[in-house]
Order: sequence, then C-alpha cells, then structure tokens
Amino acid sequence: MAERKPPLILLGSRAGAGRNSNFDTAGLEWREPEWLSDSALYEGVFFRRSMAYFLDALLAFVLVAMLFGVSCTLTVGTFGLLALPTFIFGTPFVHFVLAAATIGGRRAATPGMRAMGLRTIAWNGENPGPLRGIIMTAMFYVTVPATGFLILAFGLFDPRGRFLHDHLAGILVYRAEAVAGRI
Repeated sequence: MAERKPPLILLGSRAGAGRNSNFDTAGLEWREPEWLSDSALYEGVFFRRSMAYFLDALLAFVLVAMLFGVSCTLTVGTFGLLALPTFIFGTPFVHFVLAAATIGGRRAATPGMRAMGLRTIAWNGENPGPLRGIIMTAMFYVTVPATGFLILAFGLFDPRGRFLHDHLAGILVYRAEAVAGRI
C-alpha cells in the first residue's frame, strides 16, 4: 500500500499531548491508528455517501423552507430591510450549522450518514470537531459547484472512497458497523 500522508489541514490535534497522540515526535510525522487501515471499513462507502447526501439535502431543504417562512415574516415586519440578508446568508448558515452540529458532534455523522450506517473521524483518530465539519462543508460547496459535480469522481478512484473535500478537511468516512469492538 502507498505511503500515507497527513491531510492538508491539521486541526484540533494534540501532537505530543501524551501517549495516545498520533504524532511521532521522533520522526516528526503523523501516524494513523492501525484500525483505520482495514479495507472492510470502506466497502460500499461511496454508494452509501451518495444516498446519505440525498437524505441530508432533503433535511436541509426542509430547514431552508422553514427559514424562508421566517424570511417572509421579516420582510413584512421590517418593510423588506431584513429580507435580502436572510435570503442570501440564511441558506449557507443552515448548511454550516448542520455540519458543525452533526459532523462535529459526538455522533460524528450527519443524519443521512447515520441512516446509511456511516461515521466520520479525523485522520488522526480523533473526533472531527465542529471546525472540521465546517471546513468539510465549505470545501464541498467550493469544489463541487465549480466543477459541475465532476470532482466527486475523485471518490471512485480513492481506495477509501474519500472525496477531495474529505482530504482537505482531514476526515475519513467509514462504515460504523464494521468497527464493532475496534476502537
């Protein structure tokens, strides 16, 4: 197997913070926990993530529709002063809060990911945290529309089914049921 390199963005790591650290101070390199190298964790992840995205998009649509109702109320109540800012900033806000709360939360998965039996973890084996969730979402919304969804083909060629935005945020997505008793 090819040599593994750390993600481009290393966040929230506790390098040298103790014996559970995944940072090798002698060799000055990041180590991945052994259990993450099992290929069974990543079987079928690409398809499951596709389905999870559609479920999450449906949830986001419902939340944005509710925000639209609030925006309409603000339009009437403020004679249109708050309508445009709510419309422009509201939709991205919903997506980033959803990512920070779900990917960065204790379950480390969006509702769609949980429904499809997936979970996220940081490259170094720690919980991704809210900032990684936000970065992952930001990278998704920067790379995917810019390439017309073609960048998602990246996941077809990655042995773990990781997309570019996963690499940039330093996140791994794996099948939660395949981990039973490994962590």
